[in-house]
Amino acid sequence: MNPSTFRNSISKFFNYGGYTKMVHIRKAKEADRYDIALCIAEGFEKDFSMLCKDHQKVANAIEPGLNMERFYVADIKGNIAGVMAISDCNGRAARVEKASLKKYFGFFNGIIGTLVLKEEFERQLAFPVTAGYIEFVTVRKKYRRQGIAATMLKESMSLTNYRDFVLDVTDINNDAIKCYMSIGFEEFKRIPEKHGKQKGFNERIFMRYCRK
Repeated sequence: MNPSTFRNSISKFFNYGGYTKMVHIRKAKEADRYDIALCIAEGFEKDFSMLCKDHQKVANAIEPGLNMERFYVADIKGNIAGVMAISDCNGRAARVEKASLKKYFGFFNGIIGTLVLKEEFERQLAFPVTAGYIEFVTVRKKYRRQGIAATMLKESMSLTNYRDFVLDVTDINNDAIKCYMSIGFEEFKRIPEKHGKQKGFNERIFMRYCRK
């Protein structure tokens, strides 16, 4: 089975700020690269804070390593409101560009960032080719609590031919866990996190969604 997309986009209407706006869920384009990087930098600011607290610097550092073919976006009138990626055993959504990290984080933090992020971004996935691995799910702060994340997940998954979807989430990210459960994801295992005390969480929860 080839899990490539068979449609490119879906549009939905949301009530935002007291009025209705159309949210366009679509495959990412090359022109979206920096906006996607900035969305990730903002959404995962706690994870990047040990390396750099400046969202724009983080975005510049990770931008070259993003694989646009893996990303989906929630687009509101040309503005990227949210992003996510679907990887698989044949390739991940991001890789580490050591020179870019050193340029924007500084030499020392660039080296540390390379070591830390390489494991997170480039780890080989031990799932069958029919399974999509969901990662980098985040919504810009001003668009949160509008149901965009759940819709982006459902509609992005519907744009692919994967039979199953897997993701992992930290045990303290209760809002994300509730969001995933609301669209049908179920927990299937937990793995204790190495150096969890320093990272601020104890376990990674792995969840699966199976198409009926």
